[in-house]
Amino acid sequence: MGLRDDVLSLLACEDDAVRGRFNELVSRHGHGMSRERASGESAAGTDRADRGSLPALADRDRRLIDRVRLVDTAPVGVTLCGPAYRDTPILYANRTFRDLTGYPLDELRGRNPRLLQGPRTEPEAVATLREAVSIWEPVTVEVWNHRRDGTPFLNRVSLRPLRGKDGTITHWAAVQAAVGETADRAGRAERYRRGSAL
Repeated sequence: MGLRDDVLSLLACEDDAVRGRFNELVSRHGHGMSRERASGESAAGTDRADRGSLPALADRDRRLIDRVRLVDTAPVGVTLCGPAYRDTPILYANRTFRDLTGYPLDELRGRNPRLLQGPRTEPEAVATLREAVSIWEPVTVEVWNHRRDGTPFLNRVSLRPLRGKDGTITHWAAVQAAVGETADRAGRAERYRRGSAL
């Protein structure tokens, strides 16, 4: 499995499997993040400012946000969104995604990921993403997105529905990486392996 698949598996696994999945991710892809975070310790204490501005969240929302924080400095962007019936609002975006897009977390929270669309965004790619959400299926697509400053970039997006205990889709997780920015990605991957913050 690649990093993209391993991150999505971590986000989709049962609560009691988080530690094992995170340790597998560390073993396969290596990085300097603390394994203690996977032992059940909440990230809330380290990021109270981020959490303080959140609307009332369900316990599952908070647990999934904590999982995304485990991969905050991974060399891929990761976003966690709420359900489609609420217009898939972004609940959390990892630091790499924020660096990639130029958006601070407070400007992302509560917004639909379509805020990345702009003049170069192709309707076909958007239609593919919409269809996947409407039929609750995972998808990977390359789409032209736009950073906060308007700069376009080709984004490889892997989208996956996350099911609750009753089998219904409660959230959507996405992993993103800029295509063609190999020098930057190689640098991020090296910093990730060394455990440096981005």
